[in-house]
Amino acid sequence: MKRKINDTLLELICGIVVSGVVIEIIDLIVTGVYSQFSGLRFLFATGLWIGIVVAVALAAHMYRSIDRALDMQPKDAEGYMRRAYLLRTLIILLAAAAVHYLKLGYVMAYFVGVLCLKFGAFLQPLMHKLLGK
Repeated sequence: MKRKINDTLLELICGIVVSGVVIEIIDLIVTGVYSQFSGLRFLFATGLWIGIVVAVALAAHMYRSIDRALDMQPKDAEGYMRRAYLLRTLIILLAAAAVHYLKLGYVMAYFVGVLCLKFGAFLQPLMHKLLGK
């Protein structure tokens, strides 16, 4: 197993975190830094960052799954990738249930954090240029 993180995965993770920071800044601007609803903003922030942590874990799992599937026969790789996709979907849903039932944050903010995986994919070329690779 590889121990060194792939440059593309690192750039993707940086894009996920940057998009999360931008969303958090927008939240602070919209709600006001010293808003009377600071408890609500805290729940938004915790939901968002739990989603971002899940998005980073999903990106790492996706990279690992693709890397393993490339070493398999095509029929085996197809089944393996289907199972990996279902596992990632299950992780997203279980984490959303945990956020909701344990009152860790807002579920919608959690899903915005998970969507940072998509935003990170769009930001990856920019991160590639910024990191100087």
